[in-house]
Amino acid sequence: MQRVTTMPKPAGALQAMLLMFAAVLPVMGTLTMIPVMPILFKHFSSQPYAPLLVPMIITIPSVSMALIAPLAGIVGDRFSRRRLLIAATGAYALFGLLPVMLDSLVLILMARLVMGIADAFILTTANALIGDYFTGPSRSRWLAVQSGVGSVIATLIILASGFLGAFGWSGPVFMYALAIPVFLGLIFLTREPDARAQDTATDFTAGQPFPRGQMLVISVITLISAMIYFLEPLQISQVFSQLGMESSSQIGIATAIAGVGVPLGAWIYGRMARQRIDKQFLNFYAIFGAGLLFIALAGNQITVVMAAFIAQVGNGMLIPLMLGWVMKVLPAEHRAKGMGIWHTFFFLGMFISPVGVTAMNSVSGNLQDTLLVFAVISLLIALCLAFASIRTTMRNITAS
Repeated sequence: MQRVTTMPKPAGALQAMLLMFAAVLPVMGTLTMIPVMPILFKHFSSQPYAPLLVPMIITIPSVSMALIAPLAGIVGDRFSRRRLLIAATGAYALFGLLPVMLDSLVLILMARLVMGIADAFILTTANALIGDYFTGPSRSRWLAVQSGVGSVIATLIILASGFLGAFGWSGPVFMYALAIPVFLGLIFLTREPDARAQDTATDFTAGQPFPRGQMLVISVITLISAMIYFLEPLQISQVFSQLGMESSSQIGIATAIAGVGVPLGAWIYGRMARQRIDKQFLNFYAIFGAGLLFIALAGNQITVVMAAFIAQVGNGMLIPLMLGWVMKVLPAEHRAKGMGIWHTFFFLGMFISPVGVTAMNSVSGNLQDTLLVFAVISLLIALCLAFASIRTTMRNITAS
């Protein structure tokens, strides 16, 4: 077991913000290349199997994260989470920037595969350290701030990537250099926590077993929710294109405007963090489902941007909601392992989501009709949660 060094003073805003910036890096790894997808297809069109391999530039890091996250979590529970996070952030910067020197699809995919492995360690250790540093309402507040700040950064990254696409497919790759100051900040401005903190709202004691039953339920719900969650981020650029947006900069600007809804969603989560978990999921599915419905029915660019904004409000609620739930049920000694399992199902949902859309497109005939189907599914889930919430409330009233 790695001996830890006591922090000279309790963790504060500086440590929280550094961990938040670190947690944004894997998201950046996925989103950065989305605005330049048309350029990627054109540039690599002469290479073998380009129609299959080009989309994998975006999806392969998520596959790495899904496969490696449980292992990363197990390692994070046994050794120094801070040192693992620092090493993973350095590897992310190195292999994230490597494709600017490559022009082979296979080599680029290999570099992004390794970057995805680093992503898995970043996500599990960064989120576990937030759980180590903070407890109770303080933890919920920082998770909400993480979602809001992270979404603003992600929105700016998409916007910048769209403009950098004017310099070619590799222009947005230079965004991965942002990992370097995070790497240095983690080295010089963080320390190991003197103890792995428990949530004061729970009754965990040392030596608690891993909560398999609860994690099974959380994993299934995470998989379903992630498949819904990624519909808007992964498909909205195609909707914009179908409605007449041509350049990567236009798509980047439109996506950035819609992304402003995420910090609003995070703020809403902060206001409802003490509600029952079923009510929180009801709010997510209702708001996101409404936004997706409007996207599916939109007939012009302005309408679809407004609809995407509504969907992003819902998305801003989901991540802190899920992370807060997972941290609350996990004993401290199993926190990284549990976070690794959660990230596996979250990014597995990310991988399955576009596959499901492609399969549905073959039946529906076009993307907006496919999104209409998923919007109806989301709203039906919200309706079921509403009925379940009403029944629970009435049962509590009767019991009292």
